[in-house]
This record gives sequence, structure tokens and C-alpha cells, in this order.
Amino acid sequence: MTELKTYYQLIPEKVYNNLKTIEDLLRPDIKGYSTDNLKEIISIVACHVRKEDGPAPLSMWHINKLVPQGQFYLTGLINLDVITRSGQFIPKAKICYKYDFAPEYLSKYKTIPLDNAKLIRRIELVYDRQRKESSKALRGHNEQTRFLKMLTIDDAYKEYLNSNYINGTDQYNSILASAIRVINKSHIPSIDNTSGRYHSVITNMGKGLRPYLRIKGEPLVNIDVKNCQPYLSTIILTDPSKVSYMTTNPAFALLLQNLKYNDTEDVKKYIYLVASGQLYEYLMQEFNLTRDETKIQVLRILFARNRMPKDEVNRKCRLIFKDRFPTVHKIFSKVRGHNKGDKFQNFKRFAILLQRIESYLMLDVILKRIYKELPGTIAVTIHDSIMTGILTNNVEAVRKIMIDELTSFVGFSPKIKIERISKDKEEEEREEIILNQYDITNLASYN
Repeated sequence: MTELKTYYQLIPEKVYNNLKTIEDLLRPDIKGYSTDNLKEIISIVACHVRKEDGPAPLSMWHINKLVPQGQFYLTGLINLDVITRSGQFIPKAKICYKYDFAPEYLSKYKTIPLDNAKLIRRIELVYDRQRKESSKALRGHNEQTRFLKMLTIDDAYKEYLNSNYINGTDQYNSILASAIRVINKSHIPSIDNTSGRYHSVITNMGKGLRPYLRIKGEPLVNIDVKNCQPYLSTIILTDPSKVSYMTTNPAFALLLQNLKYNDTEDVKKYIYLVASGQLYEYLMQEFNLTRDETKIQVLRILFARNRMPKDEVNRKCRLIFKDRFPTVHKIFSKVRGHNKGDKFQNFKRFAILLQRIESYLMLDVILKRIYKELPGTIAVTIHDSIMTGILTNNVEAVRKIMIDELTSFVGFSPKIKIERISKDKEEEEREEIILNQYDITNLASYN
């Protein structure tokens, strides 16, 4: 007899406590009603809601594939004000409605084991088909995809979760949802058509879970490029034509090819500070802000619109940056431009360009060299960093390859940080706020 796969559903406690009443109201309207189907619809929404991003876009086609008559369960939950629906549905643009739990039902998730073999098998088949379909887009990244299929999580994550997030519902739910997606193997990697980044369940999870991840049973360590975006921005100051082919916009490519750069003192100073890993420390003093606040302001200065912001703190910091680095400010302003139009034409093009440089270096250069020179070595990317196995003892070899290739392309050596296995919870949360609230792929909130 085939052993039943371990599969879990997530249900908010307040929904779970009212489940019998909800069922009594829904059962008469759904032919062939199933409690497991109802709970799976609730769990799908729970697993896709993100702490930073809010309501989750979900395709009704996807929901119906996973759960028989899924649309009737979901519609019933919306009509009962258990789940809310927002946003727009635009089929041609592949834009879906977003779903979340109504405020009165927001609560910590309960983990419920599913023992319905038929439903589990249906879910498995859906994700197997999706992996096969996504494999076309992931061609050239087979090794990383293969390693991610082996991803598991140590049960010790439960102790970490319960010890650190006993009072934080949103954070607790976000971390638990990421862990359950690993356990259920309900994660499908993808390549971002805009930035070229490789997205996986690891890139979307909180840093605190990383120490509990395993590939082939082996613990992982993260090797991170410090200040990666400022580091890559120096290419625009030294050899912008080198990366002109990485943009799909001809006018922007021409600008990069003809951009004149000057080896001025402020350019030298900016490059020195970035290369030595002291940019944030220097600007902390100039801005009179904390390190975290400084990181936020630097990202906004680098990647926001050229117009002077309304926010008083950002205005002050931008003027200070312009005064200390006038040539750098002028060149970066040219690269952002004043054009209107889509994200490949307007100010976002600078951020997109740097992410494309990062994706090219990490995925097409560094990762491929690791797989070639260190066969069998575990290596998966988290955008500007690489997670590798601890026990196989190739951490230093992976680090050296990263330094070699980045130095060769950018022109000077990066600062590389090997993340410690555990991290202070408050520090971890602060870093996630910076990376998510001011992620350069989401510039809508920038003034």
C-alpha cells in the first residue's frame, strides 16, 4: 500500500472555531459538498497572503484545478464575509482578483493534517503539471530547479516560530505559510520577465526560516553580496556602455552607450565607500540617521523619480547626497531620466537595469561556474546571494567564485558576508522591512 504523503492545511483560528456554522450555511448550495474541499480553499488563501504584499492574487482557473467546484466554495466564503475580494480581473493582462480574510477572521493559523488521499493526489497532479509547464521558462536553470525540488525544512522551525512570534499574528502566519509550502511542495519557481530574477519559495520567505532549510538533508548557509545595488551602480560611473545590451529599450541603450562619465573626486569617493563597504556608515553621519533609516533613504535616492520629494526627510537626504556626490547624482539622474511611459522607459529603468545585471551575474555566470567547477555542490540563489551546503565544505570555494566573477565584471572586489546561522529576531525583521517596503521592483510608493 502506498504511504500517504504528508500534507497540511492552514486555517485561521477564528475561521476554524466557526467552521461548523460556515459549513451549515454552505452545504445546501454546493452539490457533493466536502469539508476537506472547503478547508483547502481556505488554506489556499492562507498560504498565499503575504505579510508585506497583503491580499494574494489568485486565479479561479488555478483554484478549480486544485479543488473540485472550488469557485462555489470561494464565492460562498465571500458571500458570508469570511473572505474579502479586491482588485480587478483582467484576463488579457493576466490580472486576477486578490483574496484575504475579513478583519474579524484575521487570526493565527492552525495547522491541520489532510488525510484525504483523493484530494492530495489531485493537488499533486496539478503541481506536477505546473512544474512541467514552468520548466520551459526555466530552461538553462535546471540544476537550481533540481536542488529546490529536494528542499525540506527541519521540524525545529516550530520552536523558533512559537518562541519568537507568539504575539505577532501577521509575522507568525507569513513564516508558517512559507514553511507549509515547503512541506507540501506547493511551490513553483519562476523567472521574472522584467528583471530576469529567479523566484522561488526561498526568495519569498523570512530570513529567520533559512537556518531550518535542508537540501538533501544538508543545512545551508547564505553567502551575501553586501550593498549589492550600490555596488552594481558603480558600473554606470565607470563603463555604462558595457551593460547597454541588457535593456530592451533602444533609446535607453543608446543613452548608456553615449553616456560620458568623469573620473571626478566625488565619483572616486563614492566608489571607494561602496567598495570598502562604508557607504551606509558615511551617509549615516551625513544624514544623522540610523543605519536602517539610511538604507531606506539610499534606495529612495538611487531609484526614485528625479523630482524633489514631498517627504521632508528624503528631501533633506537627497540634497545632502547631491552636495557630497554632485557628479554621481548628475549621472544617475540622467540614467533615471524624465521620460514617461512603461517601466522600461520611465525612472524605473535604472532599478530594472541593475536587477538585470545582478541576475546575469548570479544566474548565468556565477551559478554556472559553481556547477561546472564544483560538481554536486548545492547552490541556489536568493537574488543577490547564494545558499550552499555547509557539510560539503565548499563554502569558501563558492565565496571565491563569487568574488572572482563580480570583480572581473564590475572592476573591483565586492564585500561578501556569510550569514550566521541564527539571527536576532528584531534585526531580522528590520532587514525584511527595508528589503520589502523599499524593494526596487516596487517603486509605486516612492515620491
